[in-house]
Amino acid sequence: MAFAVSPLIRGPAAPAPTMARLAVVTGANKGVGFYIARQLQEAGLRVVIACRSSSQDLGSDASIEAFASTMETKYQQLDVLVNNAAIAFKAADPTPFKDQTVPTLAINFFATMRLTDRLLPLLRGSAAAGREPRVVNVASMAGKLRQLSPALQSEFASPMLDRPRLVALVQSFVAAVQSGKHREQGWGNSNYGMSKLAVIAYTKMLAREEGSAMRINAICPGYCRTDMSSNRGGQSPEVGARTATTAALLSAQGPTGAFFEHERESSW
Repeated sequence: MAFAVSPLIRGPAAPAPTMARLAVVTGANKGVGFYIARQLQEAGLRVVIACRSSSQDLGSDASIEAFASTMETKYQQLDVLVNNAAIAFKAADPTPFKDQTVPTLAINFFATMRLTDRLLPLLRGSAAAGREPRVVNVASMAGKLRQLSPALQSEFASPMLDRPRLVALVQSFVAAVQSGKHREQGWGNSNYGMSKLAVIAYTKMLAREEGSAMRINAICPGYCRTDMSSNRGGQSPEVGARTATTAALLSAQGPTGAFFEHERESSW
């Protein structure tokens, strides 16, 4: 997944940080991400879409740094971050399962975590200014805990989970897949599902770290008719986007560290 900065609405090149709340939506050039951006815009937010390009990659530390630096110098603020960008191998893709594992986790989990961590200073600045920042991580029903053994479920759901342990667990999954022993070790059989489970675990961990300063939640948009689903989903991306928009516009009394489906809080 590659991305670049561009304003959803044409306007001043460097708006002052005292203007309306500013949102970033990754993977927003089409599909669910596009409609999330549109709905936030309709709610009165300024929106920066982070989208694909041939020269920049979400999996690249240099690209993430360039994006964050642009946000710091051009906009000087960030009030809502929606991490929607992700990849999924098609069912008919001939790439062996074990060769899909690293690229799927690299984009869907590791890059999402790196980008969010890099943008945290701007989000914390928003909190200090009383603008009630929000982080929304687009996950999936495929990321539910039930794909794991009870022991692994306890590990990922532990209130003591921190970054080193989370990364170690994800790397353990990668190693188990490469050895062909992931099922017998209690792991699921979906690289995409594992990437989204890790995103949900990261969401809950980050919410614990940031406390009441911001609302940080994960969502499932549902099975939508997009390129990712080969247009086989049961609902439009516009409908799927509503759950992310709901989480992005939560009141100060709304939940944090939660998982949303169908525009309401759900179980993990």
